Amino acid sequence: MINKLKKIVKKILYPKPDPAFSNAGEFNQADGSIIENSILKIGKNAKLTIEKGVKISGYIINVNSGELIIKEGTILSQGNNALSPRIDISGGQLIIGNNNHIKAEFCIRFGGKCSIGNYNCINENTEIRCDEEINIGDFNMISYECIIFDTNTHVMYPPEVRRKMTMKDFPSIGTEYEKPVTAPVKIGNDCWLGKRAVLLKGSQLGNNSIVALCALVTKPVPENHIAFGNPAQVKPR
Repeated sequence: MINKLKKIVKKILYPKPDPAFSNAGEFNQADGSIIENSILKIGKNAKLTIEKGVKISGYIINVNSGELIIKEGTILSQGNNALSPRIDISGGQLIIGNNNHIKAEFCIRFGGKCSIGNYNCINENTEIRCDEEINIGDFNMISYECIIFDTNTHVMYPPEVRRKMTMKDFPSIGTEYEKPVTAPVKIGNDCWLGKRAVLLKGSQLGNNSIVALCALVTKPVPENHIAFGNPAQVKPR
């Protein structure tokens, strides 16, 4: 009885804050989904769909333009991140399938399309940047501080052009107006990425493949193979 009273008093004195919310677009949230300690911003030309059983905790989600779909049973959590992880979409689409546990950051730009299948775990401080196409299959384990980029992230302007842009945009530095060089990235099913593994544009992982700790992958890895080293070498499992 005392414990029950303590819980009631705690809820009254210290209620969980509602998510900070700014919506100018389309927002669909199914019954049974939970959003807590998070910030959501939906732009005028944007759509956010959250299906039933989804739990979002400690995230910053900014869909400026484009679409974000989070399917049934998926968990987005801050985990052990010191800062809230972010999802930023400025033109493009991110579809997160069923029953994933995600603690990573996403940046979708220039009409990029990123899709994640079912039952994946993507851990803290992993960064996924999509300017063209990234496909992640089912039952993958992606460790901490991994990088998955389908893009060079920046256009390599001549120094005089970059200097003019920097002076014009200051205090913002590194603003991008043009799509960089890109190539699709694909991760199959049942793959493992070790801590600080890096997949750059054009990478493809076949089913049941492994990327070792700190390996740098830029080319296809056949199924049932291990990629290791920098640049990555490949051998059968």
